[in-house]
Amino acid sequence: MTVTTTTIKNSYSGNGSTTAFAYTFPINATDEITVIERSATGTETVKSEGSGSTNYGISDNGASGGTVTMVTAPASGTTLVIRRNTNLTQETDYVANDPFPAETHEDALDKLNMQTQELQEELDRSFKVSRSNTITSSEFTDSATDRASKTLGFDSDGNLTTVSDFLPAGGDAAQFTYSTTTTDSDPGSGKIRFNNATLSSATIAYVDDAEQNGTDISAWVQSFDDVTGNATNRGRIRLTKSNTLDVWHVWKISGAVTDASGYTKLALTYIDGSGSLADEDKVFLSFVPSGEDGAIPGYYYKFDTGTSDADPGSGEIAFNNGTYASATEIYIDDADANGATTQVDTATWGSSTSTIKGFLHIVDINDSTTYARFKITAAVSDESGYNKITVAHLASNNTFSSADELSVHFTRTGLKGDTGSTGSLGNQGVAGLAMTWETTTTDADQGAGKISANNGTISSATVLYLDDVDDAGADISTFVQSWDDASNSVARGFVRIEKEGTASTFALFKVSGSVTDASGYSKVAVTHIVSSGTLSDGDGVGVHFTQSGADGSGDMSDLVDDTSPQLGGDLDTNSHNITIDDAHFIKDENGNEQVIFQTTGSAVNELEITNAATGNPPILGASGETNVDLHVKPKGTGKTIIGTGAAAATLTTSGTHDLVLDTNKGTNSGNITITDGANGHIDISTNGTGTIKFNDMAYIPQQAITSTSNAVAWDAQAKPNAYHLTTENTTFSAPSNAVEGAFICLEINYNGSHTIAWNTVFEFAASTAPTATSSDGKTDILVFRYNNAVWQEVGRTLNLSES
Repeated sequence: MTVTTTTIKNSYSGNGSTTAFAYTFPINATDEITVIERSATGTETVKSEGSGSTNYGISDNGASGGTVTMVTAPASGTTLVIRRNTNLTQETDYVANDPFPAETHEDALDKLNMQTQELQEELDRSFKVSRSNTITSSEFTDSATDRASKTLGFDSDGNLTTVSDFLPAGGDAAQFTYSTTTTDSDPGSGKIRFNNATLSSATIAYVDDAEQNGTDISAWVQSFDDVTGNATNRGRIRLTKSNTLDVWHVWKISGAVTDASGYTKLALTYIDGSGSLADEDKVFLSFVPSGEDGAIPGYYYKFDTGTSDADPGSGEIAFNNGTYASATEIYIDDADANGATTQVDTATWGSSTSTIKGFLHIVDINDSTTYARFKITAAVSDESGYNKITVAHLASNNTFSSADELSVHFTRTGLKGDTGSTGSLGNQGVAGLAMTWETTTTDADQGAGKISANNGTISSATVLYLDDVDDAGADISTFVQSWDDASNSVARGFVRIEKEGTASTFALFKVSGSVTDASGYSKVAVTHIVSSGTLSDGDGVGVHFTQSGADGSGDMSDLVDDTSPQLGGDLDTNSHNITIDDAHFIKDENGNEQVIFQTTGSAVNELEITNAATGNPPILGASGETNVDLHVKPKGTGKTIIGTGAAAATLTTSGTHDLVLDTNKGTNSGNITITDGANGHIDISTNGTGTIKFNDMAYIPQQAITSTSNAVAWDAQAKPNAYHLTTENTTFSAPSNAVEGAFICLEINYNGSHTIAWNTVFEFAASTAPTATSSDGKTDILVFRYNNAVWQEVGRTLNLSES
């Protein structure tokens, strides 16, 4: 055989289904094949020849190679490597004067070539010095203990070594020599020391102005406090022993850096570390700066411990109670601690139409565990130099000290939404006892809370079996066993069994015999009356019992002796009347008064109620004398309300007659008031060509409008006829609630020489506002009409004398 290929291994990717993999190189024996599975995570497993689930079989085809067949297909993500691994032996023995077969000699040469190829493949995977390069020694003599936690590198001669004294710690770093001296002085050229030999207790580091190699690094070290917006954590320094990776210590820069004579002092707070350092140890000092503090959320204020209702002071905030859970008011200065004006914004914190106007979160900037959280429950009050906020406490932790720096953050709630539609009617609860229906018909206790009958056909049932407790575990045995107490030969009472949530599924029985107290349950003799639907096993049911009255004796001449009479059918008055005593009433089913009847001596007029056929309204009227009024009388200051609340209510007349609204039957003075209680309109319209006629004087009451901060706010809907008594130079703002076609009138009475200006929504002739009289004791009168864009002047009278 010859070896014509240099290939000694084949590699394949598993897919979870393929099991047969070819190798394309010759082997001397099947045990000179190594099969390796490499997982997706890099774990390598050498497989063995065999029939187990983790083994493989091999079929050798000679010089051309063969096939390795895995018992279990390599999974997806797995790499399968098939490699020749020739034994490093020489088994050909040449004996003197024996025959010298060419095949035997060739086999030995083939094996030697295979071994050489495999060694070359291993060399190809090794680190080597290039052919044009030199290295004196590629060996190192450090023991396992000496080279632990070190890195492999090259010494100053370029030879292989494990020392790592000169490897930088990484990042922004410099090398120093550690000194165990703790005095506050220059530690010496290229040295670093601390103010405490126990590094975890050190609070100051003393760093020479030069590092190990003599380079001046003072500017670098003195930059360690450049971060000013994070005063207590300006960055972190790490001290690492040069010749090991497991000795290190970390501090944060917690204060300003001090430039001393020939060295720098660093204010520190210890964080963590490992191992110890000896005098003259080589160390690396590395530094990582912190980021600047982020912007303060909300407004920056300082706390005032006073509780008086007063301006807490410039840039300060205070509560009305030192116990935060009892605080109901917060006093906040008109400017924050930076001097920025906040009054206009904080005044709006109570403007939401919701019950809760918003939420106020106040937290100590330097200690986030100290905070107080409130909800704002009313409009903010603008006081002199500060705003007063009505609050309710939600949560707090710790307390603020005087002058503590605070973040005051407000979160507004949305405006109150429209009232939602009425939800659907929920399922009706059970009436009577809550129990569970059992379809078993045997005479036995069927279990806690169960009720059953002696026949699967409800209409044929003659006995009901009720457990001694209901679904909630309450004892009902005494109540059930009282169902036969009435001495009524026909029915001692009635039992209605109704399915929970389905009133149409029920069964009604009358108790027609005695109730028997059995062991753990009661047996009730019944007669079926009516039922609907089917009760299934496990259905929740309500069991309601109504007791019958006792059998009477003789004929019934009156109901005086029956204190709770009931009708078995409709009551027919048989052309007679029902007489009701004065101030007595008809009750509803809950025993409450529904209709109360009052009597009047010598009464001749009465109330008449007439029903109506389809399409016609029922009539509530008066009868008696020829002309009789109908008096609808509310109680006290109550109102007379018409309509359903779900649609418009119309008050009209029958036929073509007039609708007259009168007071006290036209004999006494009184007002007729038409108002709307929910921001609606009052429309007065005629039909066809009709007109609206006022037989007497009509007027709109005049109401005052005032000026605040040199501006007049005018609600056109609430004060269409307004007067203004001047107290300062002022500008009339755009009237609110404007409606197209509306007229407004304004009388200006000058109480001093004050100027008048107008919002651009007021339109005057030639677009020029009139020159206000502006003289004490004088009056100007103007009238405007709104065209859905501007208020157009329709009339003016100026320079009138005040009466």
